[in-house]
Amino acid sequence: MTKRSAMSLEFLSRQGCVNTPKMRHNLDSALREIRGDTDYKVIDVGDLPRSDLRRGYGTPTVLLGGNDLMGMPKPSPSAEPG
Repeated sequence: MTKRSAMSLEFLSRQGCVNTPKMRHNLDSALREIRGDTDYKVIDVGDLPRSDLRRGYGTPTVLLGGNDLMGMPKPSPSAEPG
């Protein structure tokens, strides 16, 4: 896994996730409200290496500083999808 900034914002999704458009709209609206821009990294978890634990999150998920914005614990290696 690559090292990320303590305050980096990542939007995890995967191709075909039906909840992604609404979640991105809500995230963009919230970011414009609090900081005026919508700068964050969009990551397709299907493109991540199998060893990357971010593959174990459901989609969509927003990570702030590598932690789930809603407080979900980090996935364990056994939680990685096949």
